[in-house]
Amino acid sequence: MRDKQIYNHNNIDGLTNTVAIYGSRRQEPYLDGLADLFSHLSGLGFRVAVHSRFAGYLADKEIDLYGAEVTDDVPDDTGLVISIGGDGTFLRAARWVGKKEIPILGVNTGHLGFLASCRLGEVGDMLGCIYRGDVIVEKRMVLWVQSGGFPDGCWHYALNEVALLKEETSSMIAVRTDINGHFLADYRCDGLIVSTPTGSTGYNLSAGGPILEPTIDCMSLVPVAPHTLTVRPLVVGGGSELELSVESRTGHFRLSLDDRSYLMPAGERVRVKRAGFVTRLIRRKDSTFATILRDKLLWNAESNG
Repeated sequence: MRDKQIYNHNNIDGLTNTVAIYGSRRQEPYLDGLADLFSHLSGLGFRVAVHSRFAGYLADKEIDLYGAEVTDDVPDDTGLVISIGGDGTFLRAARWVGKKEIPILGVNTGHLGFLASCRLGEVGDMLGCIYRGDVIVEKRMVLWVQSGGFPDGCWHYALNEVALLKEETSSMIAVRTDINGHFLADYRCDGLIVSTPTGSTGYNLSAGGPILEPTIDCMSLVPVAPHTLTVRPLVVGGGSELELSVESRTGHFRLSLDDRSYLMPAGERVRVKRAGFVTRLIRRKDSTFATILRDKLLWNAESNG
């Protein structure tokens, strides 16, 4: 595939044959497969770049990278990012890509792998599908979060959810919530989750929120252990702008963006809205929302008991 674009030009324009790889450093059962992957990519003529931390891990395991570039940043001419691990690894790979909107292929070596399209041994076949344009590239909403309490250099975006949570040992908090400049509710609860459709099968689901088809334009607001029965999960339009502030007896609360958590002072205003860019996720054409629900969540499965 040397000197050819990864994608069919009728599908996505302007992408080169550079592949960047981000991976979890917990790959002991998959080391042989990883060695085969780098050999395969080299044989196909791809230029390969590997995130430095993952490259260091592979070097310690004596995996031949076949001359791959070791980097902290995604090369500008990258046409494809491969994330190797679980959903948490995919979230970190999405942060690595940032605002560049480079499509990401999730390779599952983790647990459920909602964001993954294939297993490690299937990457070769997926590259063929990608080259032929025989895949779907979904645009996934990202949330932009503004707060004066973030540390310098913080990546203030979330692909799954934003959560305002009580401290571990504190009593409940009160979250004043305004939507598009209008008062909505004072949530008295252990926390409030603002979820994208992508994140709806994560923390949102465990707190009783709705499962959302991942490409629809909306976000959900789900209180965690609310003090009153008069509040329920709420779905709002993707163009909504939220302003949130917390009252807490401890004087602090936790602000969580996907897998990152920050201690914030009570009263700090947090704004949440749709980001000006998306995360692009590659999936097989036969991997539909319905099949993912059945395969990952055992949707409609009957008990054998």
